[in-house]
Amino acid sequence: MKCVECGQGRMRMKLARVPHEIRGLKFEVEDTVNVCDSCGFMTIPLARADEHGRLVDAAYRRLADILPAEEICEARQRLGMSQRAFAEYLGVGEASVKRWETGVLPDKSSSDLIRLKTDLDAARQNWTRLKSLLSKQAQAAAAKPKKSARRASQPAAAAVKRRAGAARGKS
Repeated sequence: MKCVECGQGRMRMKLARVPHEIRGLKFEVEDTVNVCDSCGFMTIPLARADEHGRLVDAAYRRLADILPAEEICEARQRLGMSQRAFAEYLGVGEASVKRWETGVLPDKSSSDLIRLKTDLDAARQNWTRLKSLLSKQAQAAAAKPKKSARRASQPAAAAVKRRAGAARGKS
């Protein structure tokens, strides 16, 4: 078969690293594809399209740390919830849960939410990180120089004097 890109080379089946980009994340998936022996152009054979799509999906989810559909379904079942109850528990629509369980890619924040609300270890790790962040903020706030009580109260004292003067003038 002649290359559809350059028209010069021949397309040959071989194992190659196929580049992909999803949501700004670039990565490669190794698969058996047609590669031009002249320009290197690649095509996915129709017979491999579904499997290649699964490879791409799995690679992206791994790199982006997004739960696979099977794990989302298992998490819901572990809690003994219907899709509707799980959606209410997460605070999302039931249609979203159905889509995620059938393979539609959730965004990172939805995946993180599912993980936090269904995985005790993930919740503990989040709690530890949150505690550390709040501790750092408290330390930073304590290290800031405080305004003197006199300076902070001067505007309030001036306002009281103005009100008192205004009240005397009306009587």
